[in-house]
Amino acid sequence: MALSAPRRRTGRVSPRGAWPSLYVSARQGVLRAMIVFDHVSYVYPGADENAVALDGVTFSVRPGEHVAVLGANGSGKSTLARLANGLLTPSAGRVTVDGIDTGDLARAWDVRSSVGMVFQDPDNQIVATTVEEDVAFGPENLGVPAPELRTRVDEALAAVGLAGLEAREPHQLSGGQRQRLAIAGALALLPAYLVLDEPTSMLDPQGRLDVLEAVSRQIDAGRGVLHVTHHLADASVADRVIVLTAGRIAFSGHPRGILGDEAALTSLGLSLPPIGRFAAELRSLGVPVPLEAMDAESVVAAL
Repeated sequence: MALSAPRRRTGRVSPRGAWPSLYVSARQGVLRAMIVFDHVSYVYPGADENAVALDGVTFSVRPGEHVAVLGANGSGKSTLARLANGLLTPSAGRVTVDGIDTGDLARAWDVRSSVGMVFQDPDNQIVATTVEEDVAFGPENLGVPAPELRTRVDEALAAVGLAGLEAREPHQLSGGQRQRLAIAGALALLPAYLVLDEPTSMLDPQGRLDVLEAVSRQIDAGRGVLHVTHHLADASVADRVIVLTAGRIAFSGHPRGILGDEAALTSLGLSLPPIGRFAAELRSLGVPVPLEAMDAESVVAAL
């Protein structure tokens, strides 16, 4: 594949964190768009019929909304993520993306182009020998013409903070940079939503922060984000938190409704990290430590 040279940028980046074509695409049809799970259950093929991975799950994700999904191992989080973009289809119930049933195989590409998927291990998604070729892979295979392809690559890389690394080989990137490259590859398809399956679990603290910043910019740009995570701090900045237990929704609401309640978290198979418990103790003493302060730096900054 031959891409033209990266375009030279002048002036400031959009304050929303994404260039206009990415922003406008994500906002089209914003009033009617939504991912909807309607009483969804799922049993993996060959599994015992009583081994239900998801059981009667109902919720929705709107454009521009950040929904975090928490749960212990085996609670159904990754299954839910794969159902959201049609990699799996429900055993019972219905998943729709902007009104399209994910079980309609004739519309499968419409669903997957609307819902970008980013997995836990970015190396499972990186397929090319340079950064720009990897981002271009998806849209090029859809027949996107060269001028638009160049634009999509440049804007996607800029949106995740990787502009200037177009010629770099992926193996030369840090873990956080590779995960942001995976996000850029999804963005190049101009999705309305992003589904993130534990995207920071393999990263060091700085890499995790870089990825979360890139995700935050996409929410600001109008994309809905369904974020599966085991980091309570990640969930604390979401608009809504869903907690799964044995494939069922045990909690759905604002982060403050669950993350400040250590007893409730424990009952759901979750636990505050040590610094989170310390912050909770400070709050109980009247110290105004924010709920999202779950690492040492943010707790110290609040004091």
